[in-house]
This record gives sequence, structure tokens and C-alpha cells, in this order.
Amino acid sequence: MKKKHIKIMASAVAALGVIGIAAAIHFGYAKTTQEKSTFEIETGNKPLKVAIISDLQLPDTIDKNTHQYESFEKTLTMLNHKGMDALIIGGDFTNVATKNAWGTYKEIYDKVMSNSKKPISLYIMGNHDHWLPDFFSNFEIPSPASLQKRFTKYTDEYPYSHKVINGYHFICWSSSNGSYDKSYTNEKWIRGEIEKALKDNADKPIFVITHINPTDTVYGSDEWGNKDITDILKDYKQVISISGHSHYSILDERSIWQDSFTAFSTQSLDYIELESGKFNGSIPKDAYGNTIAEQVPACLYMEIENDKVTINRLEANTGKVLKDPWVIDAPFGSKESLSKYSDSRKDKNRPPAMDENLKAAISSIQDINGNEQKMISFPAGSDDDFVHSYRLEFLDAQKKVLEFEEIDYDNHIVHYDDKGNKISFDSKSYKNGNSKNIKQVLYFSDYVLGLDNMSDTVQLRLPATIPDNTEYVAITAIDSWSAESNRVICKINKAGEYRK
Repeated sequence: MKKKHIKIMASAVAALGVIGIAAAIHFGYAKTTQEKSTFEIETGNKPLKVAIISDLQLPDTIDKNTHQYESFEKTLTMLNHKGMDALIIGGDFTNVATKNAWGTYKEIYDKVMSNSKKPISLYIMGNHDHWLPDFFSNFEIPSPASLQKRFTKYTDEYPYSHKVINGYHFICWSSSNGSYDKSYTNEKWIRGEIEKALKDNADKPIFVITHINPTDTVYGSDEWGNKDITDILKDYKQVISISGHSHYSILDERSIWQDSFTAFSTQSLDYIELESGKFNGSIPKDAYGNTIAEQVPACLYMEIENDKVTINRLEANTGKVLKDPWVIDAPFGSKESLSKYSDSRKDKNRPPAMDENLKAAISSIQDINGNEQKMISFPAGSDDDFVHSYRLEFLDAQKKVLEFEEIDYDNHIVHYDDKGNKISFDSKSYKNGNSKNIKQVLYFSDYVLGLDNMSDTVQLRLPATIPDNTEYVAITAIDSWSAESNRVICKINKAGEYRK
């Protein structure tokens, strides 16, 4: 079950949570907070090694053949072989927090780590870990207390904890319920724990682990962040925030951010999800309708030293290095240290480029469901990092931009309500909505497959409503900082080959 689809359940689930709280005499209150504990690990003058994964999304099944089972097992095996002193799991262990899903986590962990020294656990709950299926299929009402107890039962950890490892403070700050906006309200506790860390050593970084991103920091936090987290952490420049939740790709350099503090996010072990507004979907698909969002799960591997913190970006299942690491230098929290990954990087960014002699072709294809579709192909743009997306405009013989009715990837006409919100095709109110005409189509590139796997040829499915009198296409490449290439207009070869 994909995250954006399930978000509309959140209010109903939260309401059930309130019922659960009211009936807490039945469910019982959960112990949620573990007092500060201290650990000393012999590293042999090598960095402290901390593996970071998140959003396992283990499903409600005992089936061992799921994508999620395989991804978590392979990733944990890779990290175990690589060596880790501590393991951060940033929430959403489960897709819905049933006993089956939690049992799968425990089964995989115990199997992989059976003959190994266990890393120190730095675990938090995510919003999915507070959710259950509907009562009639599950016979269980999801109260925060009952599901916090379940988290502790299967992980031996509490939702809120503060651990000091070789003098470095790690504060685990879980979501307190299954909502988004109101799940980080225990301000007194988190400020108190950060103050303890500052009193202990004001020169070292303080790692604060949350499931949801602090709003307006890392890539995706504008859409999926939590303002309460930002409002607290902005007062502590030594803080390094670690979060998951959004599923956004860590190949994008916006996944690390610095200003009043440092924040970075990790990627899901399940699937990549990106911002809305592109034709091939926030969980991107290729022209044939195949998902490309599950093929390269990613994780982080952090090495902590007195003078720097190095965050390596790895392909989760294999350990392959995906890009250059992020390196946060001492003195931590200083103006100099906090400027390295600031938004000023955008000012130094170079825009992508398209070949001025670009050729494009349209061909007929069949999608994975056997439906006839049209696909446009053209040589990929270039960039000093990668092309994040493309804008296509369609022109007539006089090179006038054409309008056409907006449709979705499954060729349904898109309807909007009176407030301009999209109405789902399967909604009862869909027929009461209104369609609209558009002049351009935006697509994600294939960068989510990994930069080494990006094709030299772009292949994109065309909306079925493109006018028959289309003769030219205008193509613009866009990078992750929203810098745009030259806009190239080329005649379309409708025979399916590149030629003038």
C-alpha cells in the first residue's frame, strides 16, 4: 500500500486512536521513555560506524517472497558484513502494524544477526507503525498505547530514548501517533534531552532521529515535513537531524540541508516516492507502465570522527556506493560548518543542456496491460549532476503551442473540484468535477534507477489527448535545483526513428 494513497486514512486512523486513548483502561498505558544510557565501544582508533535505514514497510503477511522481505534481509546482511556499531531504523518498520508484519521484522533480524555481535539499536516508530487495517478484518482498534507496546515487544526498545555512544548523543524521538501534523508535541522532553547533551559536551554533534522530516529542510520536507520539529531544532545549531518518511531519493543533493542546524534524510528500503505534479507519477513509471521506483533502494552508512561526520550513500541491497559522501566538518554548529550544504548551493549550480540539433520520434507501443500507447524518444540531456525532469510542449506546423485536455497515466481525464483539487477517478464525486486544458507535460527522468543506469535515450509515454496536428515538440531539461536548459524545438518523426 503506497504512502500517498494511504495518507487519506490518517484522519480516520487518528480518530480511532483517540477512541483507543479514551479506552486506555482496556488497552493499558505503555511505557514509552527509556532513560539516558551510556555505551563505550572499542573502535580501534577507527570511526564510529552507524548504519541508517528507514521505511521497511513490511506487509501484513507471513509470506517470505515479498519485495519488502527480500530488501530488508539483503540490506541487513550487507550492513552486517560491512560492520556497524549502531543501527538506526527511522520508523515505518511495518506498512500496517500487525503481529504478522512485526513478526516478519523479528524473523529477519534474528536470522541475519544470529551469529553476529548486535549493534546498538537506535529505533523509532513511524506513522505506519501506529496504523492497523480496518477493525472488521483485524479485530483490533489501534490505540497509541497498544501499538507502542507492540513496538517494544518486538524491538526491546522504547519509542523515546537517549543513548550516548563513545560520547556522542543520539536522541530517538518517535511519532507519538499515526497523524502527521500533531505527532511531535512533546516539546518539553526533547528540549530537555538536547540540553543534557549540550551540558555534557557543547562541541560535539547531537544526533536527533525522527521519522518525519523537519519542515522546509531536506528534499520532500515541504510536502511531508513537520513544523513542530523544525521549530524546536532551529534553536540548536549542533543538532544533526536524521529522518526518513518521504521516500525521496538520496541521489538528490537537496537530501542534505544546513542553516540553523543540519538535516539529512534517508531513502526507503521499499520504494522511491517523489513530489507530485509529473505525468509519470510520484512513484515513477516507465513508458510501458513498469514501476522504476523499487529497483534501487538506498541507505546511509555514517562514520563519526572527532573532526568530521561522513555520510556514505549506498545501494541498500548491495552496498554499492551511489555518489560522493556528504561530509560535515568540525567545528560542528559553526557558521563555516553550517554553510557547506546550505541553499546557496543553488547559486553555484550549472543548468543542464539539450543538443540544439535534437531529433525526436514517436512510436506505438503496448503497455504492461496490453493497451496501445504512444511513446516519444529523444537523446537525453546533460548536466553536471543529473537531469531530474523534462518539460514537453507540443506545437503545430506554425510552431504554435497547442492546448489539450489533461489526462492521467491511465488515460483517464483529470477532473478538479471547485477549489481546484484533483478528484480521484474512482471517487463518487469524479463525475461532478471539471476537466481543464494544459499546454505542457512534466516527467521525471529515469535517475531513480541510479545515475550509472540512466539511459542515453529518453523514452516517455505521451498523453493520449495530444492533438493530431502536432508537428513539433519543445523539450526542456530541468535539474534538481530547478535550473532549466535551453528550450529545443524539433520536428517529430512519426515513423519511430531519429531522422530529420
